[in-house]
Amino acid sequence: MRAKMSARSIIKFTVDAFKVVIRNFIKPERITIYYPYERLEYGAVRGWIGLHVEKCTSCMMCARVCPANAIKMYLAPDGKRRPGIDYGRCIMCHFCIDTCPADALYSTEIKDLAFYSYDSMVFTPDREKEPPRVEELRKPVEVIVDYVRGTPRKLKVARS
Repeated sequence: MRAKMSARSIIKFTVDAFKVVIRNFIKPERITIYYPYERLEYGAVRGWIGLHVEKCTSCMMCARVCPANAIKMYLAPDGKRRPGIDYGRCIMCHFCIDTCPADALYSTEIKDLAFYSYDSMVFTPDREKEPPRVEELRKPVEVIVDYVRGTPRKLKVARS
């Protein structure tokens, strides 16, 4: 059953919507940052997964526990299998890190993962050894959002 709205409430909602439009037209609250030169602080976001190849025991627990099937085992020259991660599928749950009995997989502070092609998203054990280099061009940008009743009210971007 649909609730009927009075003409007064419809007018109030319309006027409120126009107030928001006019306020953002006069003084817009932009959150755009200039990405390579400014970066957001992410807080509690999990980062890139690294691999200590010498610690890996080839138990394949990481591949078994991965909910996204992002980990594939690759045959190494020494005859052991090592994990490789497909970041196109990885959901950054870090179950693989938690399950690894030898602590061969570890979390890094790298949170900006950007790739040019799908092939570059697949990290074989050889590529997984060394974390990718992230060039810091400037300091990260701090975004402050003031929440009122669960919706953002004020937004400030502190640039350095």
